[in-house]
Amino acid sequence: MKIKNLSKLFLLAIIVNVMFVTSIFGIDLSTLSPSVQGIYNSFSINVWNLSFVYEDSKVAGGLRFYDEDLRSESYKLGFITMKRPIDKSYFDVLAFVGQTNGVILTVGYEGYSIPTTGFERTYYFSTDQVITTDYSKTWLALPSIPIGGSTIGPFSLNYEGFSLTQVAPTGTSIDLKRAFANIDTLQLSFVQIGTIYSLGFYVFPDKSLEQGVTVDLGWDFDEGRLVGVLGGRIFVDFDQLRFFFSTYGTYIPSSSAMKYGVWIKFLSPVQGDLIIQNSSAYFKIKLSQ
Repeated sequence: MKIKNLSKLFLLAIIVNVMFVTSIFGIDLSTLSPSVQGIYNSFSINVWNLSFVYEDSKVAGGLRFYDEDLRSESYKLGFITMKRPIDKSYFDVLAFVGQTNGVILTVGYEGYSIPTTGFERTYYFSTDQVITTDYSKTWLALPSIPIGGSTIGPFSLNYEGFSLTQVAPTGTSIDLKRAFANIDTLQLSFVQIGTIYSLGFYVFPDKSLEQGVTVDLGWDFDEGRLVGVLGGRIFVDFDQLRFFFSTYGTYIPSSSAMKYGVWIKFLSPVQGDLIIQNSSAYFKIKLSQ
């Protein structure tokens, strides 16, 4: 989705606000399973199994099918037998016809044990274009390792990354990744914004490495020069609206422009992501379960 077409971002804002207001007044929309997804120059609105697709001024209608498999295990808590989730796998397929025809296929996995892992891949095929997206996350913690008469650690890592590629015709791409690591008292960060790869320090972190400020030094392979990257990630709690907001960027003197990435991860009353890198954006929003 191109940012210069602001009507799509306004539509996203309206949908998020409608879901927020309905949650405040106790209106239950969960049976309709509403969701919205924007991929570069296309977006779809899904209500139950019906979908409306808009792609570069072309419209289409479609049918959507979703299925998931949630595995759990039993354990004893005193005299009570409890269950806890182990992992979840799911897939989502949407076929649409109209002024443009195509299929959107999404497969994903979430593991709830430590290390916590997950991924989601989307394949968008239409009459005019092919787009793929790839999301992945990892969170792990390891105890200290004894070496000789001393120890190294403990270790912890929080990683999240997203990429979007327009395969045919060859066009836009998004690559936004961040990793925060803790080795004993040393906090490190890695940030990728497109062709910029940077390493540095992660300051003012919380214990889960979910919030903090990044101060990195990296290399821009497009410009062929050293760059500094600044950014951070914070948790925002506004009444029932909860989300993580993160932004990273650098100034490129040769092009007199900013290269930046913005990632908003919604937690409630809607779940999903809004990801913006320079002139391109992606979003996927649904009601919290």
